Amino acid sequence: MVVAVDASVGGAAMIGRVVKTDAAVGRGLGIVFGALPPMVRVAVLVLAVLAAMVGCSVAWIDQQSYTPSPSVCRRDQVAQAVRLGCVPPQPLPTPAGWQR
Repeated sequence: MVVAVDASVGGAAMIGRVVKTDAAVGRGLGIVFGALPPMVRVAVLVLAVLAAMVGCSVAWIDQQSYTPSPSVCRRDQVAQAVRLGCVPPQPLPTPAGWQR
């Protein structure tokens, strides 16, 4: 779980604020949706389902060209990399201006 930290609050975790904000947005959208006439609600729901179907279809078509990443060896497997069919890990170059 990733927790955002707000430095202005002395480093206190702000996940509670995010949850409260999400709940407030959900309540607001529910109130607006409930205020719509029934036929408009149905139209909005149908459009949302169609948009979700299009998004899933695009993601599925995009994944057709997916090539899996090579199997990276663990540190104790480097000596047997050829036999195991894995790729030894490569050290990443340090970006300019950074120190490790």
